[in-house]
Amino acid sequence: MPTVDLLRAGVTTPRLDPTACATWLASVYGSIRGTGGAVTTSAEEPTVGRNYYRIAVRLTDGTPLYVLLNSAAALVAAARQRDPHLPTLLFADVPGGEIYRRAGLRVATAAELEQPIEDRFLRLLTDEERRDVTYYRPARLGDLLFNWFD
Repeated sequence: MPTVDLLRAGVTTPRLDPTACATWLASVYGSIRGTGGAVTTSAEEPTVGRNYYRIAVRLTDGTPLYVLLNSAAALVAAARQRDPHLPTLLFADVPGGEIYRRAGLRVATAAELEQPIEDRFLRLLTDEERRDVTYYRPARLGDLLFNWFD
């Protein structure tokens, strides 16, 4: 299923899901350690201004990265922060993505998340979510699925 097909009612709002979080965390540790990297922070839950879980990791070459989970879509992504003062992320491919897939999670590629948003993508969102899109004007699919809306 293409990542864009995950856009449905509720996918842009923060959602706590302890079961999905536990599956994701186990996968993060397995994938990052399996590639020789390290987890560098505790997991952070979705909150006002962030609709996704995130955890910081360091890859074997020293590159810092966040591994993200949108629990409403069971979708995993990876990103770097562009600038601490900007809400948008620089998406990257998820290291060790197969581990997440085996755990029943979907994995988004950087290319999928960089797709521009088209009006047709928004048809299954709630009226409130569409108002958020109008107000915040996310440019990419990833900005909608992993957003900073409050």
